[in-house]
Amino acid sequence: MRNEVQVLLSVMDKKDSLHYVDMLNIRTDVLIINQCGTDNEYEQGGRYGNIYVRESRKRGLSVSRNEALDNARSDKVILCDNDVRYDDDAFIRINEAFERNPDSGILVFFIERPERHVPVLKKEGPLDRLHSMRIFSPEIAIRRSITGDLKFDTEFGSGGRYSMGEENIFLFKARERGIKVVYVPERIAYLLPQESGWFNGYNEGFFFDRGAGYEAMDGKHWHFYALQFLLRKRKLYKDEISMSKAWQSMKDGRREYRDEHEKR
Repeated sequence: MRNEVQVLLSVMDKKDSLHYVDMLNIRTDVLIINQCGTDNEYEQGGRYGNIYVRESRKRGLSVSRNEALDNARSDKVILCDNDVRYDDDAFIRINEAFERNPDSGILVFFIERPERHVPVLKKEGPLDRLHSMRIFSPEIAIRRSITGDLKFDTEFGSGGRYSMGEENIFLFKARERGIKVVYVPERIAYLLPQESGWFNGYNEGFFFDRGAGYEAMDGKHWHFYALQFLLRKRKLYKDEISMSKAWQSMKDGRREYRDEHEKR
């Protein structure tokens, strides 16, 4: 098993998924999971590393992440989407961060995007629960020998029952297992302009899914997480939905998630 970091790239219905290697400036080995309606796999050499492709009939972003984790060729991996372009020295710094933190199962880096221009923490160190909710998937790097069978909840994420929250649930579950999660406030990439595949505005469905996600993360403290989100993001959603309706939608999402899981 290789010791250098490998990129785990999830794409959907792409006829030529290999062109993303150059477009995203991936300068290391990469495993591409292409959910495209066929089952196939192949590999080829690239300019900076080996390129492995798995075509799959399965659907769902979390399903894709889990398939990538199961088939990775390296112990150290980082998640990736098709709208993330890496800095030239990103993988050097990712590997160095892993070397500095040999007992950490997860490292979280900073990817610049329209809604976030600075890291969520100023210093390298443990990532707390509240800041875990401000992370998105491609910022997460994983040491598989420590995280073991930890996987993404397939009910959450694009293509799942609930459209968001899979990365936050993943980080919460890691903490529950005693896996050390460290935040590294170094920019490794930036987000390319692209339409979101799941975000359709701050509507009732958004808050419904958010409510279910908070229950999956930490049902014991659900009210705290839900209320802080409503208050902190008020300026963003106030023109689309009232706070009372958003709150009710979040409670409805929580109730559905709890009811479904009590039946199992």
